Amino acid sequence: MLKKIREFYNSIRINKKNKMPLLPKEEVPITFVKIFHKEYPRLAQVELPRNKDNGELEEVIKSRKSNRHFSTNSLDITDLSKLLEGCQINEREGYFERRAYPSAGARFPVEIYPIVFNVAGLDRGAYHFNSNKNCLELLLNKDLTEISEDFVSPFIKNPALAIVMTSVISRAEVKYGLKAYPFSLIEAGHIAQNISLLSAKYNIGCCAIGGFIDETISDILDLSSDEIPIYSLAFGKVEEGQNE
Repeated sequence: MLKKIREFYNSIRINKKNKMPLLPKEEVPITFVKIFHKEYPRLAQVELPRNKDNGELEEVIKSRKSNRHFSTNSLDITDLSKLLEGCQINEREGYFERRAYPSAGARFPVEIYPIVFNVAGLDRGAYHFNSNKNCLELLLNKDLTEISEDFVSPFIKNPALAIVMTSVISRAEVKYGLKAYPFSLIEAGHIAQNISLLSAKYNIGCCAIGGFIDETISDILDLSSDEIPIYSLAFGKVEEGQNE
């Protein structure tokens, strides 16, 4: 991993002693605190036509929500399989492959790790998604429920599953240098949106998370120094009345 990327990653990662990176000491502008919609009231405006031909995709986009309170009911291995369609390989031609999401230079640095807390048909523990063979590889056969907060933050109740994304960042560094880091984050965002929309389609509760404990994930998944956690999503059966 390039030195500057390592330094930046170390400055923002979360550990158990420092739950969140410290905010800068400078006075925070009000625009950082209050969410607003940017407008140009003095400029001419062109009203856009409403789409009257909404299909399934448009309805799924509208139904996407973040759910933080799940029931104690389990998910099923078929639920996980449906979610992982959002990061599958769609086409192969020699060494070239096309996936369900864009990746800068087709370097595909992002790796997918399902963390199973309560999924019928799967042992509890940590898995790696082998996209080449469309299978799961069991990394750690252990109940990780007691440390689920390290994967999906303490604000998620009863997660049945977490999907952790990491970046083997050197894959992109060889082509893009320091831009490998933001490109990895962009790629993870594409994957997360695919998975979020699939969760909405199949009525699986989902919430994207940034507040995970990097060290726990690195230890549990036995990551090398060139592979870093960058994103996490929590899933479960939605508890009635708790949609957000």
